Amino acid sequence: MYSMISYWLKFYRHECGLTQQQVADRLKIERSTYTYYETGKTKPDINTLIKIAKVYNINYQKLLEGVEEELEAAVAEIHSGPEDEDSYKYRTHATTKYEVELLFVVRNLNPKQRKEVMNLAKNFIKETEADKS
Repeated sequence: MYSMISYWLKFYRHECGLTQQQVADRLKIERSTYTYYETGKTKPDINTLIKIAKVYNINYQKLLEGVEEELEAAVAEIHSGPEDEDSYKYRTHATTKYEVELLFVVRNLNPKQRKEVMNLAKNFIKETEADKS
């Protein structure tokens, strides 16, 4: 799925006059990996975005322009749809903007980072429950 990040990656690469292979070489990744970033098949994690921004000599936040609007559109799409009884048959609750944003962030973590986030969340819940007692 093409995204704003994909758009900006391609835009700045062209602005710098670089090929995908040249960018991939500077990042020490396979060209196909970088191509997937540009086509939206995968998204780079935040550390990779920072490295890419350095290659393009820009602030990494420029690569994130428009992402918030994409998240809002994704949330709107989730909440839209048929309003019949069957559409809510398996839904336990509506997904909030915060939850979609959190999912977006977690999906961009590596497996080790995801495990750390899960452990932090579980410990936070335990501490919160202990404080209530």
